[in-house]
Amino acid sequence: MLIEDLKIPSLIKERLISKGYSKLWPPQEKAVQSGLLEGKNLLIVTPTASGKTLIALLAIAKTVIDRRKKAIYITPLKALASEKYEEFKEFFEGVYLEKGKPLSVGISTGDDFNLDPSYLSRYNVIITTNERLDSIIRHRVKWLENVGLFVFDEVHLLDDESRGGTLEFVLTEIISWFSNVQVLALSATVKNYNEIASWLGMHTVYDEWRPVTLLEGVAYDGKLIYKDAQVDIIERKGTLLQDVVYNELKEGGQCLIFAETRKKALELAKSLAQVSRKFSQVPLEQTYPEEEEDTTLTKTLRNLIPLGVAFHHAGLPASYRKLVEDLFRENKLKVICSTPTLAAGVNLPARTVVINSVYRYNDEGREPIKVIEYKQMAGRAGRPKYDKIGKCIILAQDEYQVDFYLDRYISGEPEPITSKLLLKGTSSMVLALISVLGYATEKEIKEFFRKTLYYKQKGNLDFQISESLSFLSKNGFIMLAKNGKYKTTPLGDITAKVYISPQTALSFIKVVDEIKKWKDPTLPLLCLLASSEDVEPKLSSRKKDEVELAQLLNTNFELEPFFDEDCSARTFLALYGWVNELSEQELLDRFGVEPGDLYRIIESSRWIVYSYSKLARIVGMSGEAFDLPFIRIYKGVKEDVASIASLSGIGRKRARALFEAGYHNILELSQAKEAELASKVKGISSIIAKKIIREAREKLGLEP
Repeated sequence: MLIEDLKIPSLIKERLISKGYSKLWPPQEKAVQSGLLEGKNLLIVTPTASGKTLIALLAIAKTVIDRRKKAIYITPLKALASEKYEEFKEFFEGVYLEKGKPLSVGISTGDDFNLDPSYLSRYNVIITTNERLDSIIRHRVKWLENVGLFVFDEVHLLDDESRGGTLEFVLTEIISWFSNVQVLALSATVKNYNEIASWLGMHTVYDEWRPVTLLEGVAYDGKLIYKDAQVDIIERKGTLLQDVVYNELKEGGQCLIFAETRKKALELAKSLAQVSRKFSQVPLEQTYPEEEEDTTLTKTLRNLIPLGVAFHHAGLPASYRKLVEDLFRENKLKVICSTPTLAAGVNLPARTVVINSVYRYNDEGREPIKVIEYKQMAGRAGRPKYDKIGKCIILAQDEYQVDFYLDRYISGEPEPITSKLLLKGTSSMVLALISVLGYATEKEIKEFFRKTLYYKQKGNLDFQISESLSFLSKNGFIMLAKNGKYKTTPLGDITAKVYISPQTALSFIKVVDEIKKWKDPTLPLLCLLASSEDVEPKLSSRKKDEVELAQLLNTNFELEPFFDEDCSARTFLALYGWVNELSEQELLDRFGVEPGDLYRIIESSRWIVYSYSKLARIVGMSGEAFDLPFIRIYKGVKEDVASIASLSGIGRKRARALFEAGYHNILELSQAKEAELASKVKGISSIIAKKIIREAREKLGLEP
């Protein structure tokens, strides 16, 4: 099917043709024939890189331009949302709905602390995450009535233990309350696609076509063994991994190595530097992100990148992860050693994917990964437009493993998607449901949950719903109205809208009278944060963390009421060190907290403290009491420099330097002279000094 024959706006046809598109690929053609442009609900299951994004773009263009409705594109991860935002923004740039009114693309992932999502009404296309869409629906914003399309990416993550519950709940909301809106669900791996399509009320578009042929094999003893009994001999120069990588790089390819742990990813990257260095195209003058603080982790990465190899995992700062991704896309970096999270994250294909080990450690010991996880990693092999063949290679240590891997992974089928709804926490969902509906009977709530995948696969949730209603009623989140229906109390409504769990809200409410006694409530709040299920990532505590926390409590016994058995000693100590200005290197050395994890803990902690400030008003406490802990947690500073750090562009190091130079508060900064400020503090130019003084004056309500 030719692009020019599609029933889409002519401007979009011209744009696609100018970008090199002339005809649709088979899965795209199937989608169009299945009613994509007529508003049909479709579950699209096709391999990675087979053109699902273009399918979404066609539906978005049709919805926004022809039907004058909004389109929402939903991803599981913020990184993916950012990637799609840039892609869609670039594609629709210069497209006008009418004279003087450009088609606008916006993004909302909850980072802007804008509780009310009404401002998103200005956008025609909105990119967001599952969690943020859930939050938007809870606010019952008017503009949702003008949505004509929802596109859910990576729907196989219904099976994910950490994210699947939210995705299932949101999809249930959409199919329950937006019956006249087109819904697309996209995935590369859904074994039981007929069951999922039936649940969602969709037609299935299934196709195994790939633009790049995928070869899957196992490497062992100097050979690559494929499922069709074909064997390639590889040149042997070192370890099996080094041999595989060398043979791929010498043929002009790039390699994406999946390691089982972060530590292993770093080890493998170091071991491959001697192989990749001769193929590296990273310039010696390569520039690197300017982070306020440096650690051995980022220093090691900077040493490896010029050698053509890098490691990539969630412990790295986001700026460094992006640098690695960009250099790899530009074909300057030849090898990335990553944890498996990259397989579910950004779009980063390589000619060759190598899986170092299919085993992972968990609470029950060592066990092989699921086939669906393998298929997700294998799907990264082969770059459309550049490669004719992509390879996925698993490393084996003996002949038994060769046979096992060929049978289980390469010839195997991915496991069916099963509901993970219960892992989300029923009370949070029940509270959200009542908040959105305004009023609801127990029967109506149970009817809603009968539309979930959980109900289709496992049966009703009546017992859990009754228990949740009892818990929410007992603790003041909901009440029975005169009409006999449940409604949220002010506490319940705020809890649902700030998107924290009832348990997190309750732990705060129980100790709020104690918190009122603190001039600076940062420390008691850190205790609550370290116990909250909403702070991510979860840090498992070591014996030495427990000992250090016990010693700290011996000298700070007034903190005792704020701790409970769910407290993560390691999370508390990391946050405690952070607000007491321990460097990121010290936090890494003492608590094993890597920068990327630290930033995510800080990000989620900031949101919860912000949520506490909203809850506080319900119980007669000023929300302003949380300004100081918010800044301390956000910037990682002690109390004495918090007011200085509240200015934009002033981080923890600059705040301390200003303080030590004699500027102890915003008033003193507002009265400073530019030249004097620039001369007193290293790293502050006259331009920066002028900006600091201007903002300080504005904050005090003075003339700039």
